[in-house]
Amino acid sequence: MAWHDGYRAYDDDTLATLANPGLLRRAAKDVEAGKVGWAEEGADRGVVMADSQRVQLDARGPQQARCDCPAPGICKHILGAALWLRALEPPASGDAAGASATREEEKPTPAAPDPLAEILGLDAAALFKAAGVAAVRRAAAAVSSVVEWRVQGGALVMDLPELGASCRWVAGAGYAGMVSEVPAAERKAVHLIAIAALRSAHGQSFAWPEGARPAPVEDSARLGDRERAFLLQVESMLQELLTGGLSHVSELTSARLLALNMSARGEGLPRLAALLRNLGGTVDLLVRRDHRAEERDAFALMARIHALCAALARAEGDLAVALRGRLRRDFDESSALELLPLGAHWWQTRGGARGLTVAFWDLAGARVLQASLARPDGSDTTFTRSGAWSANALWSGAGAAQSVCEAALRLEQPRLAEDGRLALGGATRAQPLPAWTADDPRLKAIGCGNWSELGERLRAATGLAAEPFDAVLLRPTGTRPPVLDEAQQRLDWLVQDDAGQWLRLGIPVGPEHQQRVDSLDRFTARRAPVHAVLVRIERSAANTELMPIAVLSSDAKKKLQAVSLDFAQEAARTTSLANRILRLFEARQQRQAAPVAAPTLSARLLAPVIDVAETQAATGRMALTAPQRQRLHDVLDRAGSVGLEVLSNALRAHLAAPAAVPLLKLGFLCQLLGELDGLSELKEVQLA
Repeated sequence: MAWHDGYRAYDDDTLATLANPGLLRRAAKDVEAGKVGWAEEGADRGVVMADSQRVQLDARGPQQARCDCPAPGICKHILGAALWLRALEPPASGDAAGASATREEEKPTPAAPDPLAEILGLDAAALFKAAGVAAVRRAAAAVSSVVEWRVQGGALVMDLPELGASCRWVAGAGYAGMVSEVPAAERKAVHLIAIAALRSAHGQSFAWPEGARPAPVEDSARLGDRERAFLLQVESMLQELLTGGLSHVSELTSARLLALNMSARGEGLPRLAALLRNLGGTVDLLVRRDHRAEERDAFALMARIHALCAALARAEGDLAVALRGRLRRDFDESSALELLPLGAHWWQTRGGARGLTVAFWDLAGARVLQASLARPDGSDTTFTRSGAWSANALWSGAGAAQSVCEAALRLEQPRLAEDGRLALGGATRAQPLPAWTADDPRLKAIGCGNWSELGERLRAATGLAAEPFDAVLLRPTGTRPPVLDEAQQRLDWLVQDDAGQWLRLGIPVGPEHQQRVDSLDRFTARRAPVHAVLVRIERSAANTELMPIAVLSSDAKKKLQAVSLDFAQEAARTTSLANRILRLFEARQQRQAAPVAAPTLSARLLAPVIDVAETQAATGRMALTAPQRQRLHDVLDRAGSVGLEVLSNALRAHLAAPAAVPLLKLGFLCQLLGELDGLSELKEVQLA
């Protein structure tokens, strides 16, 4: 085997991760133009001429290659050399003829490298030595139990959602040959975290070196001096980021946020770590000038992080424990779970992550559990909406989401995190159970059947110490046909609870939810039974939306079935919803336009404050202009008249001395008021 055979494991996605897609395209053009070829070929290394530059390479891969050009890091010439080596034909099986050749032909073909087997076969001591003491301590402190993996070409891709990072193990390249976009300062530690999480999922947990893992927090009800010092470090970072302006963030900011995220996990502050991870992802988009990124999103996260730091510094007792959050280092595999599938939905974030989430009702725990197939970006072109639904297996013995949603199942050795997330793959095995029927008495005990209880739960999930949830199962006693709200551009569906009160669920009308809207319209048109509705809870600063994503129904044989609105194959109606909406608009063109729903009190009061705050955050200019001062003074007068003293005090502080800290406090108050006022939309709808 030649030393350069290992370059076949470097597919285009892996090479693009080392540099960027544009540089890879330029390198590929050089190869196509014949500008790349051998200068020197040795037994264990070689020199390749790429566009008149000498590139020195060996079996360690392109990361360790050296080029004569002045460009830092992985340049176009190194990528071109890697592409050219990857395309070389393998050497002939032998030079001898006759019987010798016959014996060569009888030898079995060497098996293709297995990156998963390589990772599971690693010697821990040798790996720790290669990573270094500092990286081992860093990884042990921030170790994650959540990892999703897949084999892609000659690489094993590992996604770490808790760190917002993805890395690749290239077959034959070893730990030193791992590839990721993680900043260099944290790269070794993150790669080690990914390996540890993957091995843990396969029952091969690391025995970390003595002293590497930090001592557990002795008093979780009180912060120590080291933790308080870390909070000050986070607050300093936020102030520096604000005064510099969110429109001027750099790649260095992303690296620092990742480091703070990992440190927060090491300090036993997982709630803060999660917010820092989300802020890091938003800043990454701002750095790349991505059209999906907005400075207001970053400012909202920064305001919440600042408020959490301030609350943690003062909290004691149960409040301090709640504000810390729950660190998910290990999964609970102690018992089996009996699950009723509720349906699945497809999602995509503004940052480019996308995936499919399947929801289940846990009979013993009386709660909704969810499992997600996801990708952090668009690099995996084989991961599609239809493929995730019908081809990607969730667990051994379960099949894809489409088949999982057809019957109840039992999970053996489930990896269940404390936040109600089920990990995929690993040692978990699924066994099908008999399908439920429409008259099964257990149906009367699942989900929430009273909308007042739902409102109480949503209010309890508001605030820094609350445990948020994003899905709820409703058990309505009646429904109305969905209708189009022209003013809000939303399809509304009214559902009734056991107290006779109605609740409005809604799906926005638009390309993103077209399948969901059509499926609900067609499903209700055939008047199928509705035993339960799976609802997605989407919060914003101005409102809380309840969006139906799946329905538990039954067929003619009374067999219970989960109808996933994003994937349902409902029969088309004689007149499509789109045509009916169009005719509705045409019929009302000559009539007075429907009145737009009045904005909430917080929306009217806080809009000028939010506008000023977001402008200051984006530009970094803390000094208020005369028009900005006037707008804030107007809000100050109105806030005092309605008794919002806390908001009034925050406005006075910022007007007196405009700076980053008062701005962050003001931003969080606006968020909190918006969330609480937005819950008023959840009041029951009384029908005549």
